[in-house]
Amino acid sequence: MLYDRIKKEFHNSSDLKHKKINEVHVIYLESLCSSNSINDFILMNLTIGKPYVFLKDIISGPNVIYLTNENQISEYLLNGFALIYDNNDMLVCEVKGDLYRSVSVPLAETSVNGPKDAFNENIIVNLGLIKRRIKSPNLINIDYDLGRKTKTKVSLLYIKDIAKNKFVKLINDRLKKIDIDGIIDIEILYTILSSKHPLPTILKTERPDKVCNALLEGKIVLIADNSSYALILPAFFVDFINPQGDNYVKAINANFLKALRFLCLIITITLPALYISIINYNSESIPLNLLISFQAARSGVPFPSAFEAFFMIILCAILRESDMRFPSNFGSSISILGALILGEAAVAANIASPIMIIIIGITFITGLVFNSGDIIDGFRYYRFLLLFMATILGLYGLVLGLFLVLLHLTSLKTLDEPYLYPIAPFDKTYFFKTVLKNNKDYKRSKVLSNNTNKVKL
Repeated sequence: MLYDRIKKEFHNSSDLKHKKINEVHVIYLESLCSSNSINDFILMNLTIGKPYVFLKDIISGPNVIYLTNENQISEYLLNGFALIYDNNDMLVCEVKGDLYRSVSVPLAETSVNGPKDAFNENIIVNLGLIKRRIKSPNLINIDYDLGRKTKTKVSLLYIKDIAKNKFVKLINDRLKKIDIDGIIDIEILYTILSSKHPLPTILKTERPDKVCNALLEGKIVLIADNSSYALILPAFFVDFINPQGDNYVKAINANFLKALRFLCLIITITLPALYISIINYNSESIPLNLLISFQAARSGVPFPSAFEAFFMIILCAILRESDMRFPSNFGSSISILGALILGEAAVAANIASPIMIIIIGITFITGLVFNSGDIIDGFRYYRFLLLFMATILGLYGLVLGLFLVLLHLTSLKTLDEPYLYPIAPFDKTYFFKTVLKNNKDYKRSKVLSNNTNKVKL
């Protein structure tokens, strides 16, 4: 009997249900199916007892499929379908349960202006949020089932007449090479597809408007079932420091914010190293009164200033990590405890100087301007590199470290494109959409798309 074989295949799973009505068998997984849908689409029609020739004549539903291969049964059952069969026919009817939360506001990428909807864990809903904005038959989505055990549905999206075929082929080849047990979340894809260097080359987002903007630029988007984030490829350095909210602000105001972020970028990477180099080597580069204030603040601290800086940076990193891992109700308490009580106690015990508390505090505050945790984590390595170089050579080491950082950035690639694009190489079109904003320029980027026809974003 077919049911006995299915029951054996599922190892007598408790949620595998079987009903027999008028010589018709119905098999489904209770944990994945909606009891209301099973009752409305299947059981009510079978209990009426009206004559039929084929099962499809009496089974109604949004997605009814005839099966000719019994090996496909388990795949359909695990995707929320019910199996209906008699002596002649065998078909499956989609009766998925509502196991997903509704569309909500963005939690990680909040913005005062712009749309307020965000992706959820249902890939169909996420695809709908995208296609509701881009109403074009040229919006292509290619589906993959990744993971030997999970068979997670992953969709690759691009606009056919805009995106470069080179990008599509590169990502398609990488996805086909993935052979692991499971893709539980799109974060696993992010890890597999990312490069090995500290800075991210893939942009994660929960905002459908940001995804649509990327698609219109000629980029590729990946969405996965059971994940509320999408991946955008290729992603350049400027993409991580310019949020989507800038597109909904007047150009003059947006450009001020962009300049402020670039200033914060320089401060969060270089400030500790600059302070160490001035205190230890290049004290002549600052006014005498300010130097006296620095030395007075450090009086009584038994540790070298470099060790003090390393210690405070590591301590702040620990506090940030604990703040992220704890529930939100406890996170604020930990932040207050670390910033106020521990900082004040460290100064009172002459473990750290007040000026060092200020320097490290400014360093971490300016880093929080960016809403991408991956780019903040990448800055950490450059901060330590510059601090180490400044400890050895002072301002000369800082300049040499900045040169090495710039050299490293110019050597990076994302989908075989320069990571510092559109600055190096310079692209006026993409430059005035990311680095600076120009409301009058709606052309597409030359690097990202096949053509440069005007398109309103």
